[in-house]
Amino acid sequence: MEIFLKGFLLSLSLIVAIGAQNAFIIKQGITRNYVFVVSGICFICDVILMGLGIFGVGEFLAKNKVLNLLIASAGILFVVYYGFISLKSAFFQNYTLQLSTSNPLSLKKTILLALAVTLLNPHVYLDTVFVIGASALTFSFEEKIIFAYGGLSASFLWFFGVGYGALKLSKVLIKIAKIIDIFVAIIMFVIAFSLIRYIFDLTS
Repeated sequence: MEIFLKGFLLSLSLIVAIGAQNAFIIKQGITRNYVFVVSGICFICDVILMGLGIFGVGEFLAKNKVLNLLIASAGILFVVYYGFISLKSAFFQNYTLQLSTSNPLSLKKTILLALAVTLLNPHVYLDTVFVIGASALTFSFEEKIIFAYGGLSASFLWFFGVGYGALKLSKVLIKIAKIIDIFVAIIMFVIAFSLIRYIFDLTS
């Protein structure tokens, strides 16, 4: 139970911060757009990445400078793009009209955006693969399985809780949707700045 709680609490501490991924899930909940699909994609990505970290390749990925540079560069382009889209939505989107129509984003575009906000951020790999992986280095194989169950339980509860929480409160949150979009845009630009600094640190 202690190992399960360690995995649960460590995972929760890493994913609760409001970043691109959580902001996207909240936005999808507010607009009632494929909430289950988006939450499921985020969880499945965590299953894969945590599995890689806990069961052996975390150190390799964390030390691969070229791979990290490529991910960070793609991440900068994406979060800047998504930031401007959020600003456009804040000032030009009619949310009442959007809620009255089904699925403002197609399933394909929703899936691609969910994968992008999850995978085009090197900090995701550092958190799920390296930090969680390093925390499990001293565990036996059986203990690693329990640790993984703990971490993934936190991931499942968080992503589906945030998605369906935003969906349930969409009528309330829609009243401050413009503020949320501006907040999301700020988050994206801050992430872009942090990724630029990350690239400078890697190359210096």
